[in-house]
Amino acid sequence: KMVRWAPPVQFIAFVWTIGFLLQYKHTEKAVGASMQPLRSMAPFSPSRLQNPRLKAHRPSMLVLNKCYATRISNKFKTGTLRSLPMVADPGDILKGAMNKAKKQTPGSRITNGAEREKSRAMKQIQMLHSGLIGPLKRYMEGFPRLSRVHEFEHAMIILTIGDERYQSVLREVGELRKRMNEICKTYANRIKNSRKKQEVLDVMAEAFETVERVFTKHQSAIEKLKYNAIQLRKLPQVDLTEATIALVGAPNVGKSSLVRLLSSGEPEVNAYPFTTREIKMGHFYAEGRRHQLTDTPGLLLRAPDMRNNMENLTMATLSYLPTAVLFVFDLTGRCGTNVSEQLEIREELLLDFPGKKWIDVFTKADLIFNEDGSLQEEYIDKDAPVAIDRVPDALRVSSYTEVGLDVLKESMIQKTVRYRSELENEDQEGS
Repeated sequence: KMVRWAPPVQFIAFVWTIGFLLQYKHTEKAVGASMQPLRSMAPFSPSRLQNPRLKAHRPSMLVLNKCYATRISNKFKTGTLRSLPMVADPGDILKGAMNKAKKQTPGSRITNGAEREKSRAMKQIQMLHSGLIGPLKRYMEGFPRLSRVHEFEHAMIILTIGDERYQSVLREVGELRKRMNEICKTYANRIKNSRKKQEVLDVMAEAFETVERVFTKHQSAIEKLKYNAIQLRKLPQVDLTEATIALVGAPNVGKSSLVRLLSSGEPEVNAYPFTTREIKMGHFYAEGRRHQLTDTPGLLLRAPDMRNNMENLTMATLSYLPTAVLFVFDLTGRCGTNVSEQLEIREELLLDFPGKKWIDVFTKADLIFNEDGSLQEEYIDKDAPVAIDRVPDALRVSSYTEVGLDVLKESMIQKTVRYRSELENEDQEGS
């Protein structure tokens, strides 16, 4: 008589799990391979900012492929850095875990003295474990891998704290978490094998001392992580679905004054170069949509490898975000950069970013132009007439008298709405 064999449920579950894992691995490899061509299209990889051999490759390394920017931005959204966890002071973490551990009581139904103390000690170890390792685990999970961060925010990390520091601090926190875990496991086993009440008390006292000593010795890792979190949360949050304009130009030409007048942004405005030391965001509403303005640090006329991190913040904004450009001139030459150099900066940017929508603006029009449009010779740079001839379509505005601001805002709306529509169409075609 034939007996039909039926495999046990555990065997079926095991085979199903193996098949699922193999299929997932194959899919992950295929997705990674499909993403590789997209990444190879990026000529301005953030790592190049620190690679002296690649800094000199100009201007091609700064030209951003718009299709690449659109498709990648759909994969990794901006705003990751604003959601970083709030890192507590290491002293508070240790104090909180120690206090909670010392308040533990033994099981109420245990009558044996040694067993009661052992029960209390095990609860104390568990509380130390959760009170110390729990926060470290949340911090490590809350800081994303750089490979999962939008290219713009990746560049911000490099230029603000450095990608190596970002990753090394997380490794240090991981090592501290590992040490705490090993210490808690070691003393949990010793308590479990203890026979006498006093032995349990001695082991637990040693455990408290060891945890406090090791955690305090390596608490600098948490302090550095807290510093990183504070610095990164200060970085601007850019909404890729909103039309964006980047105000660009030499230092102290009046970009911040325009942002303050045109939007909700409140940048610092002073009469010295590099007042803007980071990317600042402003917003305004038009035609039922919110628009973004970015106030960028000023650019000087010098080789790419001579630029400081503030200038590289501006280049990263233009490279990784789908922005229109509002280039700001100061024809008085009192900003510290003469008009001839401002023209050269503009020409370089036009070569580096040929696909950008572009608006040129002459600021301080109340000092430069008379009511009839003629120049006030006593206030202008000697090359101001050259700039007017070479950039005939530049808008003339004044932050002091607010002349020309309405025309400027209308031009900004036209450029950004059209630019956003083009990017959305490219995104739909690419998908």
